[in-house]
Amino acid sequence: MDGDGAPADSNIAPVIQGGRDRGLILHKLIEEVLTGETAETIPNLVARADILIRALGRPVMDDPALGLAPAELADCVVRALSLPEVVALRPRLKPEFPVYASEMGETHEEATVGVADAIAFNSDGAPQVVIDWKSDVDPAPEALDHYRDQVRAYLDVTGAEYGLVVAVTSGTVIQVMPTNADTAAP
Repeated sequence: MDGDGAPADSNIAPVIQGGRDRGLILHKLIEEVLTGETAETIPNLVARADILIRALGRPVMDDPALGLAPAELADCVVRALSLPEVVALRPRLKPEFPVYASEMGETHEEATVGVADAIAFNSDGAPQVVIDWKSDVDPAPEALDHYRDQVRAYLDVTGAEYGLVVAVTSGTVIQVMPTNADTAAP
């Protein structure tokens, strides 16, 4: 019940202040869990988030609507890493994986350089899945299109079978196929 005696609406999403620093911390926490540097428990993630927030010179908040809140960040990390699509890949995920490619054009060489948030390799060592963690609180459709294009570029460079855009705040997973998936022979 709310203060007026009416039933509280459990479908109302909490207000979360997004931003660049929130994204940096979420990415760092996920990376540290995947490398084993930080244990995947709420207390450990809250403590580590607190340290990372302070290292950025930002105030630590209890309310995510007011700024960076370690408990909310820890919840996002646990939620993202607990998604079935991610759990299936966890034993094979390598975080912060550099991606390079080069192609000769008619007049010059074009280079592609980036860092995939995580890549899962198959048993033969070939890239199988590229994951891109997204920290947006409420991404616009145009942003989601951009994220799909970004992952598709990594797929095209690595030859991975498919990619996942993982919205860590909402727990939404968007599958992305490589450019040639529509024209590839069965």
